[in-house]
Amino acid sequence: MSEMWVNMGPQHPMTHGLWNLRVKIDGELIVDVDPEIGYLHRGIEKICEYRRYNEVVTLMDRSCYVAGLAWEQLYFIAAEQALGVEVPERAEYVRTMAQELQRLASHIMWYAAYVEDLGLMSPMLYGMRDRDLVLDLFQSFTGARMTYEYMRVGGVRNDLPVGFSDRARKVMDWIEKKLVEYENLCERSDIFRKRTVGVGILKAKDCLNTGVTGPMLRAAGVARDLRRDRPYSVYSEMDFVIPTHDGADAYGRYRVRMEEMRQSIRIVRQSLDWLDRHPGRVMAEKVPRFVGTPSPPPGREEYVLARDFPKGRGLAAMEEPHGEAVAYIVNEGNEHPYRAKLRSPVFVNISAAKHYMIGYRVSDIPVIMGSVDVCLGEADR
Repeated sequence: MSEMWVNMGPQHPMTHGLWNLRVKIDGELIVDVDPEIGYLHRGIEKICEYRRYNEVVTLMDRSCYVAGLAWEQLYFIAAEQALGVEVPERAEYVRTMAQELQRLASHIMWYAAYVEDLGLMSPMLYGMRDRDLVLDLFQSFTGARMTYEYMRVGGVRNDLPVGFSDRARKVMDWIEKKLVEYENLCERSDIFRKRTVGVGILKAKDCLNTGVTGPMLRAAGVARDLRRDRPYSVYSEMDFVIPTHDGADAYGRYRVRMEEMRQSIRIVRQSLDWLDRHPGRVMAEKVPRFVGTPSPPPGREEYVLARDFPKGRGLAAMEEPHGEAVAYIVNEGNEHPYRAKLRSPVFVNISAAKHYMIGYRVSDIPVIMGSVDVCLGEADR
């Protein structure tokens, strides 16, 4: 045997981020893999301990550039539990709508980049065109396209602008029609099917043993989704289904994400219908927009100090686009979290690489790792 280790990264088109996949090969056959991460580690969890509660939002946006709003809400759910803050119902519906728009933008970005990696150029152009429409919606109500800083302890920074619902519905109608085009480009391509079907298999048992979640787990036939199994925000009021596939391969992950986009559109429409009928507050009455301000500005008695709240702890788990993310916040009555801990689904999904890569060929590596949907910002934190 003639075996050798090959570095695919940290600067490599396949990685879609700054990390290194060390691959041991025997000719073209993969016999071992060793993922190396940490190139993007910024110490976010430690920095949280030196930022006031609402100031942490800037760190959450930068945890993952395609899932900023998901990480914002994850952190604030835990912070609100730790501070004992109740969020108004309208704010919860706005958050839910924002989460599904974020899932749409993330999955479209994944589709565009993934199918291009497999040799098809048109999906990249179509996907980036349509994702831009979702980013336009983000810009209309958050003021930004990627780093939003929109959520706050107790709700969201501002309500939706006038005319947003009609605009959002038009975008949802457009994307729903274009999903058919996305599928036709892939399903009618012999290249796509031959490179994805039966490649990168990770069975349900291995998913559960390694902690893999999200589309990878559902592509193995396990209908687990925290939006339904451990509802947060107002997902318990939403009517949607959990897409699954029994292939447990790269093709199955593609199918699951395509169906998830349809379900996200369905949830966005339900959220908009409710929001149109129910005006109200989008911030809790007891909480200021900047929790932990050293002293209230003159004439702004509504500002509340963090130490005015009882000590507590918050544990939040939610279904972000890549899988199950968890945040743990400890409030000791100070102006900033005493402790913050984040659990990234991408970190776990990459760590399980030996279970779905060994036995395949070097040419399969972009296909397999692309189907994982890697975002190293949230993995390294």
